[in-house]
Amino acid sequence: MYQIIRQKRKTVSIHIDDNMNIIIKVPQYLKTSEVNRFIREHHSWIKKRVEQASQHKVENDWRLTGRVLYLGEYRVICRVTDPCNEGEIVLETDQLIIKAKDVEDQAEAERLIEQFFKRQAQIILTKLTDYYVGLLGVSYNKITIRKQKTRWGSCSSKGNISYNVKLLCAPDKMIAYVVLHEVMHLKHFNHGQVFWQEIRQIMPDYKERMNYFKQFGQDFML
Repeated sequence: MYQIIRQKRKTVSIHIDDNMNIIIKVPQYLKTSEVNRFIREHHSWIKKRVEQASQHKVENDWRLTGRVLYLGEYRVICRVTDPCNEGEIVLETDQLIIKAKDVEDQAEAERLIEQFFKRQAQIILTKLTDYYVGLLGVSYNKITIRKQKTRWGSCSSKGNISYNVKLLCAPDKMIAYVVLHEVMHLKHFNHGQVFWQEIRQIMPDYKERMNYFKQFGQDFML
């Protein structure tokens, strides 16, 4: 089943979401007959992408694998029934333990996992942000943690920094790059030569860290 979305754009794009829905974004002016023709012509390619996405989900979605990436390491998800517990996540070495009255309630398990990641992200990312803010002599307004598809972070002209909660799947060293990148925008609101020069002075291996997200970011599933 295809979901067609008309937008102010010049090209056609195909995206497969986490539920294996095929989303096709097309220019507003494109006729329905042309959209259908595009789908027919790319049917084999779309089918292959769906198969790849499905396989990737099987290999990386904690709901199916029973393990989740946290700070660069896989943690086995254990469920412990606790009649007196309203629901919490406990981190123990290589495990994330879900404690709740009904640990088989999948919706509740998902809520608790995401809540745990957001809470930890707020602590870890705020600490890192404050460090680099002090290093660069700048200031920010507020930090927001969101669950996003691909964007790891952003910084507005008002000094508001937003981070993707999925960053907590990456190792500390890689998370630090994203934080430095966004904090640097408080000083240089662009990606000009000076921006990258100052990034390099602080973090000489920034390119390696940046490429890490390009290579493994798709594995971060919450």
